[in-house]
Amino acid sequence: AHARDGDENKGQRRKSSRWMATKVCCSPSRAVLRVQPLASSRVPSPKGVHLRSRRRATLTTMGLTVWGNELLQSWGLVPRDSRDPRPESCIFCRKIAGEAANGNDGTFVHVDDEIVVFKDWRPAARRHYLVCPRAHVSSARALTRLDAGLAWRMLQAGKDAVAADFPGEDVDTRFGYHMPPFNSVDHLHMHAFVLPFVPEWKARKYSVHPWARFAFCPAEEVVERLERQERQERDERAKMSAGEDVAPGVCASGSSAGANAGGAEAGAAA
Repeated sequence: AHARDGDENKGQRRKSSRWMATKVCCSPSRAVLRVQPLASSRVPSPKGVHLRSRRRATLTTMGLTVWGNELLQSWGLVPRDSRDPRPESCIFCRKIAGEAANGNDGTFVHVDDEIVVFKDWRPAARRHYLVCPRAHVSSARALTRLDAGLAWRMLQAGKDAVAADFPGEDVDTRFGYHMPPFNSVDHLHMHAFVLPFVPEWKARKYSVHPWARFAFCPAEEVVERLERQERQERDERAKMSAGEDVAPGVCASGSSAGANAGGAEAGAAA
């Protein structure tokens, strides 16, 4: 019993020792006593908790805003956004503008007049690149059939970045887009991964299973969808042109047949 009481008292002392650091803040108006945890107690500071919570809230709000705007645009209720760069409000536009003004900061692995590829600042895999257009496109959902070439070139740029990093190696890769409201930045960016994911649970965030396609869509499927829309539009235009070509011929043949019939009737009357 004495040993048990001693252990309990020792545990209470250890528990209370985490909160022994005190600080008295004096000001001309009042004195405030604050109790703070020791540095070794691993209790997160209120400021850190607040900043992380605020960042998560900002990202969630951004994704929902993009999602809502794209829905309204697809319904024709609001005009579509211009694709002009927005360095004052978009972190990716600002990064791309900085590269153009100051040169490569060591994170860019590919730069051309249309697309840039740079390393993710918080990599989720063995290699993690972001492929972005210079134009400010809100997300993959905002791409249309006219962007089929852009989506294909973004996919190729991601593959080329991986090939340059692992020449001659057979590596497991994954390419895809987060779909609103699950995108964290409202500037189109394709994730290019060399697996495995680090840590392993990141595989769920970037899952390509059918049940997860609403949140993360493989880049190959985005390219296929846009190319299919482009083909359908081309076929429809071809049918319309064929119809316009046939219609004058039909009218002409009909009018000529009518003229022949009129001539025959005139001849019979004579």
